[in-house]
Amino acid sequence: MNNEQIKKNKNIYTIYILIGVLYVLIKIVFVMAGYLHLGAILHGLIPSVIAIAVGFMALREFTNMKAVIWHKVMVTVPVLIFAITPVYMFIKEGESWLINGRLEVLIIYEILSLIQFLIALKQLKNMR
Repeated sequence: MNNEQIKKNKNIYTIYILIGVLYVLIKIVFVMAGYLHLGAILHGLIPSVIAIAVGFMALREFTNMKAVIWHKVMVTVPVLIFAITPVYMFIKEGESWLINGRLEVLIIYEILSLIQFLIALKQLKNMR
């Protein structure tokens, strides 16, 4: 790989990591707007920290073209976020799980996790 391709790939990892940061920032915005309770920030922090950590580990692994374990994890994390978020919201909130700003947060989380998944798939294919 030449320097331009390496720089482009590092930018893609940076986008993946920044999307991970957005998970908690979205919750902070909705808490400040009064739609969610303060504890929602902690619930947004969990997928955020996991996505950021996996993104950094995959970025470190990028130089070693033989290892792809973190890239596989990088694909798995958004799928888990996509699947677990609605279930967790339903368990936590009960019948009111889609009112008072929660539907918007769910839609945003699902879109962010879908974008992360597509980025991770692209990077996994680049590793092979």
